[in-house]
Amino acid sequence: MKLQGHLDNSNIEELLRTAERELERVGIEKEDRIRFRLSAEELLLEYASNSEAYADFSLYIHKKGGSEQVELCIRGKEKNLLPNANGGEQNINEIPSPILLRTLAGWEFAPNWRYESGQNIYQYSLPMPKSVWGNLRFTWNITKKHQSKLFLAIGAQLVTVVMSVVAPVVSARVIKAYASGAVQQIILTALALMVIGIISDFFSAGCNYLYNVVYNRTLTDLDNKLVNAVLRITSSCLDEKGTGLFIQRLTVDTSTLATGFNTMADLISQMFTYIGILAAILIVSPPVFAAAVVLLALQILIERHRTRKRTADDRIFRNASERFTGFVGEMVRGARDVKLMHRESTFEQELDKRIGEANNSRMTRDVRSWKYKLLRMSVGRAGSYAFAALLALLLSQKQIEPADTLVLYNYYSRLDISAVLILGQLLEFFKDFNLCNERVRAIVESREFPKEQFGSVHIPEFHGDISFDHVYFSYDNGPRHARKYVIRDMSFHVPAGQTVALVGHSGCGKSSAFNLISKLYMADKGVVSLDGVDIKTLDADTIRGNIAVVNQNPYLFHMSIRDNLRLARTDLTEEDMRNACALACIDEDIQAMPDGYDSIIGEGGVNLSGGQRQRLAIARAILKKYRILLLDEATSALDNTTQAKIQASIEKIRGENTIFIIAHRLSTIVNADKIIYMENGKVLDEGTHQELLSRCAPYRALYDAEQGLKTQTA
Repeated sequence: MKLQGHLDNSNIEELLRTAERELERVGIEKEDRIRFRLSAEELLLEYASNSEAYADFSLYIHKKGGSEQVELCIRGKEKNLLPNANGGEQNINEIPSPILLRTLAGWEFAPNWRYESGQNIYQYSLPMPKSVWGNLRFTWNITKKHQSKLFLAIGAQLVTVVMSVVAPVVSARVIKAYASGAVQQIILTALALMVIGIISDFFSAGCNYLYNVVYNRTLTDLDNKLVNAVLRITSSCLDEKGTGLFIQRLTVDTSTLATGFNTMADLISQMFTYIGILAAILIVSPPVFAAAVVLLALQILIERHRTRKRTADDRIFRNASERFTGFVGEMVRGARDVKLMHRESTFEQELDKRIGEANNSRMTRDVRSWKYKLLRMSVGRAGSYAFAALLALLLSQKQIEPADTLVLYNYYSRLDISAVLILGQLLEFFKDFNLCNERVRAIVESREFPKEQFGSVHIPEFHGDISFDHVYFSYDNGPRHARKYVIRDMSFHVPAGQTVALVGHSGCGKSSAFNLISKLYMADKGVVSLDGVDIKTLDADTIRGNIAVVNQNPYLFHMSIRDNLRLARTDLTEEDMRNACALACIDEDIQAMPDGYDSIIGEGGVNLSGGQRQRLAIARAILKKYRILLLDEATSALDNTTQAKIQASIEKIRGENTIFIIAHRLSTIVNADKIIYMENGKVLDEGTHQELLSRCAPYRALYDAEQGLKTQTA
């Protein structure tokens, strides 16, 4: 692909959008596409600022080896805007822009610069998706446990293939026998055809059964593998990608992969039927066979080109479909809020936009595909005419017999459209299979979906000591010098067994601190320690196995109350369940429901009140064997009476476990062993309630404001 334009904002934006779309079509990962777009745009704008020396630019995109090469060429005098690749002194004419520096920092596919033929050339080498053979190996490894049945199915398929090759040859004899009036030969060959058909049907049925077994079991293994990978993906990546992407790949793509080998084997076996027909043509007339091969080859080349283009367009469609699916999921989950905000029209407009993107990309794919299909069909029609004319010519010259002419014409009629259609389906499925493989494999292996990393250190006797040592954290994954830190230089220590409260205005970083303790996110700088050991070195069992968390808006699953509680403990007994719910002051509410603990609570616990959801989440946390209990505004939806009861329940386990509380009502944490007051991501002061009242003015102001509000309410 070659793109050319002038160095003005509209041209730069339009051409880079086209280039980014082409990179998406060929499968370049999203991060690399974004970095290319941002860096190329910044480079072009820098040159555009000197309109006297630079007026136009061009982009060349082509495949080379296993990468996509992009050359950005700006005509004019020599000027390199890239920083020195080795990190030393910058060997450039001008200091590069901060945006360019941030975009290229840490990117292993940053461009190279050279000056050639009066052009400043920036060359990007962006990695293509994994190889076809690598993708096949990925799926093949998933079927390992079921390969004995797969090989049996392939063996049965080979028998049907042999029968499909033999059948046309025998059929040719039947036709010739009819033409010559050989009655006995007709009966014998017809009997042979019947036996061949019975054998083929028997092995075909066995083959289909075995393939279905392999499909079902492989799909189960594949779904489990993918779900396992999704649950290990970092929280920041899950935040960025949204649900639509994972839903599409967990449903559509895995199904295509699971059925991959048997579908390909079925299509290949059908192709062998046509190979058998070609073999029959070869036996009857080698010259006609050569002509048939040439005519079919022309159609096959067109079909191969069609499937290659369709795969690239299909990648665009699937990405658009993921965005649409994700938005629909969010809209359904937030339907009540949409209604209450009375913003139905806004969501309808956004939905219409995303549906339009998905449908337009699908139409682009299908229209382009049909153009090639029309060309292939036209060539096929012309080929049929040419084949008939060839037979007529050979017949007029008495080079073939009339009976042979009938056989050959009949065979080519079966080949002409059907064989190319089957081959097209095979090529299309293989491309689709490879694309699905690429998308599923990306979730499992690609750096686009980074996984949580745990250490190997296990603490068998975990106590629950927590400490932060000069910790910095940002949700921004960009270069460190450009990040906006929500936690900055934070240090504190929570001894095991203490009850400690984290207090401060909204947005000061309290919940982010909890996310670091549970290792949902990793600190950018500094050390978070549990029991005096750096959390980076601890294994998952030590961290997640000893921490229970209750958030302000806990997520409950669309299942029964009993099953939601069983998520905390698989060996849950009725007594354990009732005791935990009693401590959380939810047992009476559950008993009042028609189905009690077997009541279905809806997605996200929609059938429960906010307070009931929080109390059920507290019960779920109590059931878990924990040493650290993190309560993040866990009682914010409760009335004062119920909150007092839960506080009394928490008092019963005080001292046995470390309890870390974030509370918006300061009156609920005045008895904590220690209160840590935060401002702007930092610890401003810490101590008991009385100590902070005496020396920490912001804390005192917050407490006085709450007391004043209570007085006004009373």
